[in-house]
Amino acid sequence: MDSQEETELAHYLAISRAVAGEMDLQNVLNGIAGAVKSKLLDYHHLDVAVVLPGDKSKHFALETGIETVWNRDGEGRPNDLAPVRQVLNGELGSLMTGDAWADPRFHFDGADDAPIFEANLRSRIHVPLTVHGEVIGVLSFSSPQRNAYGEEDVRKAQNVADLIAPYFYALNMSDQAQSSARAAGAARGREHSLRHGAQRLTEAMEAERRRLGMELHDQTLADLSAVFRRVSRLAGQPGPDSAELQDIAKAISRCTTDLRSIIENTKPGILDLFGLSQAIEAQLERATQGLDRRVRTSVIDDTDNLLDRSQYRLQLAVFRIVQEAVTNAVKHSECSEIDVRLAVGEHCLDVTVANDGRVPAEGWRRSGRGVDNIRIRAALIGASVAFERDPMGSGSRTVLSIPCEIVRAGTETPKAAAAPAADVGTLDAAALATAAERVL
Repeated sequence: MDSQEETELAHYLAISRAVAGEMDLQNVLNGIAGAVKSKLLDYHHLDVAVVLPGDKSKHFALETGIETVWNRDGEGRPNDLAPVRQVLNGELGSLMTGDAWADPRFHFDGADDAPIFEANLRSRIHVPLTVHGEVIGVLSFSSPQRNAYGEEDVRKAQNVADLIAPYFYALNMSDQAQSSARAAGAARGREHSLRHGAQRLTEAMEAERRRLGMELHDQTLADLSAVFRRVSRLAGQPGPDSAELQDIAKAISRCTTDLRSIIENTKPGILDLFGLSQAIEAQLERATQGLDRRVRTSVIDDTDNLLDRSQYRLQLAVFRIVQEAVTNAVKHSECSEIDVRLAVGEHCLDVTVANDGRVPAEGWRRSGRGVDNIRIRAALIGASVAFERDPMGSGSRTVLSIPCEIVRAGTETPKAAAAPAADVGTLDAAALATAAERVL
């Protein structure tokens, strides 16, 4: 081995040391860049196109020296539109040009060739990164000078490519494995949350059914049975008693009123007819009627009725959460004011239910069926909820934050459409919320 070969080998070893232990593809390229430029090849622009493991028809780019649009697309660029497509696809063992501006191999219909002109890339060398006989990418050197490279430079470039190809292959596959593991973990987490949410929702639905059954049995059914007995007794008498008929009419009216109240608590009809703000106002009025104190209420919608244009299941979930928060405030805080505000920010639409009553005791955020119901409903629509004490020292507030992409996503679901039955094991959040609409 002569001195020139020894010197060149030393340069390759320096490149190997520069990238050893690096776990980031860009850092590997940066390590290569310094060792190559000072020892082996002069260049103006150095880049690597790496084939996507999950889609062999696309690649992503890494660069050093100059940044171009080639490395700004994280989704991957089609191999067939790359100026170096012949090397990427394994058609050529290498590609060298003295002037890429005028070389027709780099310019064709749809070619992603703009950076060649923008970055003044004239002389170019392109060699494949090969692992197990398969091209996994292309290493490229470019200079603004025409005819800057020769066959000896191609040989050196190929030696560098052969040296670093295993690094890029291993790191690329490692990134893919980590991404797959993260995706699998996230999927398992979502499945667990959905199963847990489905179980909690089923329990809440069964509790609601029992409550409705008890109300109908203990109140409405008993009243109707009494009316039936009185009507049966009157039927056996020669003439009707007007006073008793009036009592029966009043009893039937009470039954009708009770049934209407149960139905209203089951399905918020005002929401269907007039929208969310009006439904919340009506709920505030119902919740504060018959109290031994006056409670001032207000509803302020600064969103231009944005929720009224969202999916109906989302509107219904927001109404139920506000209904629960208002009920909690009326029952537990002895408040004199309840304010509901809807506001949209850069990332979220916030629905805030605030009251000026007693400051809740410690632990209120972690206990209570009402708090749990709010959390479950928020989770089912992809929202977050916060329970906060008033910073001024009195009262509390419930803040529901819904990401704007959820508010604006999709088209409105028809309100009368019946949702098909779904298996709990495969139910997603949207299906859970839709099932809740039909029952709660």
